[in-house]
Amino acid sequence: MKIKEMKDPKIWEEFIEKNQPYNFLQSYYWGEFLKSEGRDVKYFELYEGKTLQGVVLVEKKMMTKGVFYLESLWGPVWSRKLAGSLTADLLKHFYFFFLKNGEGVFWRLSPPASVLISPRYLESSYYFEAGYSKTNFSWDFFPSLARTRPPQKTLIINLLQSEESILDEMKAKTRYNVKLSERKGVTVTWSTKAIDLKNFWKLNVITADRGRFTSHDFDHYLRLLKAKSIIPDNHIEVVTASYKGKVVSANLILFFNKVVFYLHGASSNEHRNLMPTYLLHFEIIKKAKAAGYEFYDFWGIDDKKWPGVTKFKEGFGGKTKDYPPLYELPLKNYYYKLYRLYKAVR
Repeated sequence: MKIKEMKDPKIWEEFIEKNQPYNFLQSYYWGEFLKSEGRDVKYFELYEGKTLQGVVLVEKKMMTKGVFYLESLWGPVWSRKLAGSLTADLLKHFYFFFLKNGEGVFWRLSPPASVLISPRYLESSYYFEAGYSKTNFSWDFFPSLARTRPPQKTLIINLLQSEESILDEMKAKTRYNVKLSERKGVTVTWSTKAIDLKNFWKLNVITADRGRFTSHDFDHYLRLLKAKSIIPDNHIEVVTASYKGKVVSANLILFFNKVVFYLHGASSNEHRNLMPTYLLHFEIIKKAKAAGYEFYDFWGIDDKKWPGVTKFKEGFGGKTKDYPPLYELPLKNYYYKLYRLYKAVR
């Protein structure tokens, strides 16, 4: 086995598309976006002879001056042809590679469900597991579950079913609001132009103020929109809902391989009674379905942290799916123990 840094982005992106098509956080596309944000990102490939068997995107994340950890969300990504026991060995190769190079206090990762270190943590409803064999194996050492816990679930709508079936899965109130918005004359438009991103941004400022949260700055969203992909169909679009020529709701939507992701949404304080956000999502679903995408991912739900937003998303039906757990493997034991102690006390 040999690990080396990526040389050909096209090979990397085709490997992601073939072996884990729903994963954009390990894609070259996403890595280059992170770099445009000033992040320190590297791409590593693991070869068996001349055959590429696994890839992992690694971001260095600062803890304090001169001290950092490594993070690989939704990674590493493996060849689907490998049995579970072999992927465990590949994960070991990556781990000892980072250990040998002495980089970082620990490595935070979230590999596919069927290659988790211990079967006791297997998430049976983790939707990326399709196509991977389930095997019961464990390592001779175990990682810690990360104390940092992003949303553990998301909501997925299957776009392979008929439009009528999608509507039937919605709650009655959601279907009513979609039809109401249509009757009242709300219209939906799509754009990939930076000038139209300003409509989203204006509403985003209002939404952040209303929800009392801190938003990214405008340039963050602009870099998202301008991010270039090796695979042409992978891109972000601004979707806006308007009433009498005035934009009242807007979303940023990522088209990636077989999935459409709802990344960000914003809405006005005006004309909320017209339910534009409901029509906006339904039009996204229809366009994605017509274009041949397989899933619409609402990109995170949490009953406790975001009860209102979660209830809104659940109104569209679909199935709740689990994200893979986040693990941490220590690279410098002494400093990692101090870090865990600090997190526990905090």
